[in-house]
Formats: sequence, C-alpha cells, structure tokens
Amino acid sequence: MLTVCYFFIYPSSENHITEKEEEKNIKEETIPIVDGYGGSYLHTIGQKVRQKDWGTFTLQQISPINKTFKISTMVIQLKEIKMIKLSQINEERKEELREFTGLSFAETYELYYKDNLTMAEIYEKEALTKSDIGKEITYFEISYTVENTSSNELQFFSMENVSFNNQINYNVPEKNFIYSGDTLMGTKSVSRIDNKSNEEREGLIGLLIDPDKNIDELTSFSFTTSDILDGDSHKLITKAKTYTITLN
Repeated sequence: MLTVCYFFIYPSSENHITEKEEEKNIKEETIPIVDGYGGSYLHTIGQKVRQKDWGTFTLQQISPINKTFKISTMVIQLKEIKMIKLSQINEERKEELREFTGLSFAETYELYYKDNLTMAEIYEKEALTKSDIGKEITYFEISYTVENTSSNELQFFSMENVSFNNQINYNVPEKNFIYSGDTLMGTKSVSRIDNKSNEEREGLIGLLIDPDKNIDELTSFSFTTSDILDGDSHKLITKAKTYTITLN
C-alpha cells in the first residue's frame, strides 16, 4: 500500500507542488523494481521497470521476428529485436557503458598500426574516442537461440556483424554489452567456447545507439554469422553467411 503525505505551504512559487508534479512523482514511485536484467521484463511499448543498481528501462519499440535460419548444421532462431531507453542510470554503470562508445581497441589498432605507434599510444587514441553517458541512452536488444545439430563440436558465433536500417552497423564481439547464455560463452573467436553436439543456447545482445544516430522506427535488420569451423581440427566447414530481414 502506497502512502502519500501532503504538506501545504503558503504561497511560495518555489515550494508549490502542482497536481501534475504529484502525479508524476506517484507514477515514478510505482515503477516495478526487478532484480534481474530489466529488458527481459519489457513486452509492451511504454512499459517501464527499474533494475536495482542499473536504472530505469523503457520499451520504445519491439519487433517480433521468430524466424529460423540454417547454416550447415547450425540453426539460429531470431526471436525479437527491441529498442530500449535506459535512464536514471547508476554512475558505476555509466562508466561501464562508456567503454562501449566510440571505437574499440581492434578498430583503433586497424586505423593506427601503420603509423608505428606503441600499444600504449593506440590505447590513448582509443580512449579519446569514448563519450560520457548522459542522463539517458537507447540501445538495441537482440534475442535469439542457436543450436548445433551436428555430432561434432563446432566453432561458431551467430552474429559477428549486424546492421539496422542499412545505416547503423556493429561488430558484435566488440560492441555487445550484455552477456547472457550464448554471449556469456564468448563472442570473440580467441575466447569463445565451442558449441557442443546437439547443444542449444539462448542468446542476448545489447548494442548502444549513438545519440547522433536518429532512428524513429526499425525497418530492416541484417546479420552476418562467423565461419563454421570444426572444434577439433579448426578446419573450415562453411563460410559465413549474411541474412536480411524486413521489419514491420
């Protein structure tokens, strides 16, 4: 039961609380608080939850997909894509998210390695590309499953690169900030845990949207897989494939 106390103070404009402000405060207090990842609780546009030690998650757009893609013996089911606004962000979380802005180290290295810079200098260049997280930020959330139907262990990642509306592109291993299920097993080839025979994994991917990139509506999505390699011999089985989907 929510108890609200009203204090009447005459008649200073600085202290006066309008009825609309009271209603706003009550609504903010009644946002559900969750312990787990906030995005997984959002199913209706405009719905909000507050995750402890993180912030407030608001669902801005949801595109149910539920399509299956098969590349050799790997089966990917793309479930849905969400656009989520994160606000009232914990200061520590802001610092964590800051690392996923700007260029990754791999991208910075590719730009400057020919300039004979030291590793320390390249790290400095990377740091200069990072941006502070403001009061709020929006991100894409991609949910999927992946299953290895082969009798062998395989090296594979479902979404090496993704693109939204043919204009916003990400290298997922460098930009993903959600680690759950498949992505917790690793996104980078050097550290990824092989997919065991008949193993099925759930996956979640989170990608920050640059505030300068204006997206009113998601209209298309494409993703490129990694190559499929044998888990023991590391021999190439199938080259990477790209899939494109039109979103309603």
